[in-house]
Amino acid sequence: MKEFDQLMEVAIKLNGEGGCPWDIKQTFESLRPYVIEEAHEILEAIDEKSIEGLEEELGDLFYIVIFFCMVAKRQKDFTVASMITKVVEKMIRRHPHVFGDTKVENMEEIMENWDTIKKSEKKERKSALDGIPKTLEGLFRAQKIIGVMRRKKFELPYEVKQQNEEEMGEKLLSLVHDAEAQGIDLEAALRKTLGKHEKAFCEWEY
Repeated sequence: MKEFDQLMEVAIKLNGEGGCPWDIKQTFESLRPYVIEEAHEILEAIDEKSIEGLEEELGDLFYIVIFFCMVAKRQKDFTVASMITKVVEKMIRRHPHVFGDTKVENMEEIMENWDTIKKSEKKERKSALDGIPKTLEGLFRAQKIIGVMRRKKFELPYEVKQQNEEEMGEKLLSLVHDAEAQGIDLEAALRKTLGKHEKAFCEWEY
C-alpha cells in the first residue's frame, strides 16, 4: 500500500540521521503518555460521533505505534515487519473458526476458544485475570475483570438490573456525588472491593 510506504518513509526520515532531534531522543518510556493521550482522543471522537475526528486520531495513534517501532529498531529490539508478522500470526491462530476447520455455534464458543488459545500461548499466567493490566482505569479494569468472571461462570453477589446507558450514567454519578460529599476516595474503594473478589476468583480457579 503506497500510503503505508509513505508513512514509513516519513518515520524513517524523522528518526534517521539528519532527522528531528526530538524524535531521535525519544524512548519507550518517554512515549508512554502519548499512547494514553491519543487513545483518549479516539474515545472523545467516538463519543462526539465525529468520523473526521476519529479518522485523524486513529492516524495519530497509528503513527505512535510506528514511532515505537522506530525506537525499537534503533535499540535493535524489533522492527515494524517483525511486529506485523507476530500480530498476523496471532490473529490467524486465535481465529481457527475462520482460518481453520474449527466449528463454532455461537459467540460464547468463539470467546471460549480465544481464552483457551490465549492460555496456551501465555503459559506463565496462572489466572484468567493475569492478562488484565493493573494500570487500566478503575472502572474499565473492573468491567474487564467482571467480564472474565462471567465467562468463567463465577458467581458474584450482585443482581443484574436492566438499565439503559443513561440510567447507568446517572447511577454512577450519584455514587460519585455521595463519595465526594462523604470524603470517600471512590477509586480506592473500588480497588479494595475488586481486589477482594479477585482473590476469591483466583481461589475458586484452583
